[in-house]
Amino acid sequence: MLLWGVYKVEDLYLGWIEQLDRGLSNWGKVAVPGDYRSIVVSGMGGSGIVGDYVAVLSSVSPRGLPVIVSKSHLVPEFIGSRDLVFVISYSGNTLETRMACMRARERGARLVIVSSDGYLEKFAVENNIPFIGVVKGIAPRTALPEMLYGVLGVLDSSGIGIVSREEAAGARDFLKDVLKEAVGEAYSIAEFIAEHDGLLILASHTPYESLVLRGKNEFNENSKIPVKVEVAPEWMHNDIVGWERPFPGNKYSVVAIVDPGDKPGSKLVDFMTGIYEKNNIPVYRFLLRGDSVLEKLLYGSLVLGLASVKLARMRGLDPLETMSIADYKSRVRDIFGA
Repeated sequence: MLLWGVYKVEDLYLGWIEQLDRGLSNWGKVAVPGDYRSIVVSGMGGSGIVGDYVAVLSSVSPRGLPVIVSKSHLVPEFIGSRDLVFVISYSGNTLETRMACMRARERGARLVIVSSDGYLEKFAVENNIPFIGVVKGIAPRTALPEMLYGVLGVLDSSGIGIVSREEAAGARDFLKDVLKEAVGEAYSIAEFIAEHDGLLILASHTPYESLVLRGKNEFNENSKIPVKVEVAPEWMHNDIVGWERPFPGNKYSVVAIVDPGDKPGSKLVDFMTGIYEKNNIPVYRFLLRGDSVLEKLLYGSLVLGLASVKLARMRGLDPLETMSIADYKSRVRDIFGA
């Protein structure tokens, strides 16, 4: 059962090209044109990370709008009819996301629902809400590409083209071309982490906060380890001081994620790694590949996802098993009184 779980998840990551193909084939089938003041993306876990990626892609696009990412049962109080809200839950049943959906609807926001199935799909159909269906029956965190392209396709067809279909197709072709190299990089990272163990730190620079957060989540869920995230230049104004007098005896390892085309970003990470090395912390330097931020996000996500599964295998763990999340979900209705 363990090996089946490990290899099944690896296959799901290696199937990202097919997910991107589906996303491209559905590009533009749903449009919600309007004069929006902001985009809100509501979702939890592997679904919620889509909002983080949309936010960074919008921030680097001259055609972007402000993006608010809501990973909660709540939504911002100020949203209303001029805001476009994407409600994302892979299963369609995540209670916090369902609650947020109802609150956004009560405030008159324009809704788009992204799901594979479940309550939210039924709710969308019954209430004539635009719906983006994604592949069914896989681990939610591995459905990132199709969920992301679903949202980007709606935005593009609605006149908010932070990523065009041509750019999205180019990113798909790029990922296919580097798939073999991504696997090799992933396995090297996993071997580095396993060799040095201790608390894993994912360090990077802006605008890749969302990528290291995604990586943290992957190692949490697949590899069952805690992970610390450190991002420059904000790191230089707080975290850096924590390395002046760390408790003796603690073990750490660092995977430094760098966009080699970003000279200030590379220099910031060079400075970070110098501090780590002064503390005798081993560092693995992971260079992002691709020409666009979208390509680099997809490449980095694939490599870190595969690395987390490889590390799970090396530790004798099943990446599909998430006992703590299951325990939480068994109690969530009582917590929220739902």
